[in-house]
Amino acid sequence: MKLTAFALLMFSLSIFLTETQYVPKTCQCPKVLERVQVPFSEFTVSPKGPNCFRDEIIVTKKNKSLVCLSPDGKQGKRLMTCWQKNGKNAAKCLRRQKQRQNKRRQAKSKKGIS
Repeated sequence: MKLTAFALLMFSLSIFLTETQYVPKTCQCPKVLERVQVPFSEFTVSPKGPNCFRDEIIVTKKNKSLVCLSPDGKQGKRLMTCWQKNGKNAAKCLRRQKQRQNKRRQAKSKKGIS
């Protein structure tokens, strides 16, 4: 009786351990872009970890399509820095980007008038 209970316990334990083993996942972004030309409405950052060994920036365009942005490019570095400084708040970074775009437009219009 004790041997059967022990065997049953060991069998149950082996099934439990087999099902809870860590299986690494892959990165969400197999292909990344250096720059996103069209305006985007939001972005999320997935920091590197056990699932992926690099930071990932996933940008949502105005037409709701998703694009992966390289964190090593100029635009990606700027977003990552802003995201880290603002307590991982993407909304503040997007407001800064819109303000920059407005300043550029104003500067271009002044050059065209002069």
